Amino acid sequence: VAFNQKDFLEAVIGDPNYYKLCKAMFPCGSPNSSTKGMDGYLDSNFEKAKALLKEGGYDGTPIVLMHSTDLAVLANLAPVAKNLMEKAGFKVDMQSMDWQTLVARRAKKDPPAQGGWHAFLTSWVAADILNPIGAGFVNASCDTAMFGWPCDKELESLRDQYARETNPAKLKAIAEAVQVRETQYPTYVWLGQWYGPVAVRKNIDGIIPAPATAFWGIEKSGR
Repeated sequence: VAFNQKDFLEAVIGDPNYYKLCKAMFPCGSPNSSTKGMDGYLDSNFEKAKALLKEGGYDGTPIVLMHSTDLAVLANLAPVAKNLMEKAGFKVDMQSMDWQTLVARRAKKDPPAQGGWHAFLTSWVAADILNPIGAGFVNASCDTAMFGWPCDKELESLRDQYARETNPAKLKAIAEAVQVRETQYPTYVWLGQWYGPVAVRKNIDGIIPAPATAFWGIEKSGR
């Protein structure tokens, strides 16, 4: 409720030619892309956020936000998150570190006061998060889940259904149900979509537009 995608994308990418506001949990333009259940989310409604914090009994405990400083695509994310969270009523302890330190620390299940953490921001290749099985942060299998270790039987049931289904229409419906459940039990928040430009010489043929670079079928023509 406190976040909006544009602030993050402007801070990291800047040029709207290379980013897209995309409320869909799975990449816009992919078969599972949908905005179902997303009304009222990712709009930076600070008053609503404050009301929800009060309703939830937030006691002002500082949120430990890990800030990766050495990767350009990540460095500006945490400061934006801190600003938006504080506007929503959170107290935020942003702790800066290099990416390798963050990677080591995010594996810790200790309380924040003992070297643990509450949140961090990262980026994923679209090809790796096209569905509820491939998208690691949708895993809600408790101790065997991704960092943060979310635990939700409903999400896991939906992921199991998706893995067993073959009908495209039913797969899309299950993916939408996963997205709706994520608004109720969020395992992570998706903050938009961006594109990395690729330069190709004029004498190279066979490049296929895709979310990941494919190096087969490429030919060099002429000089």
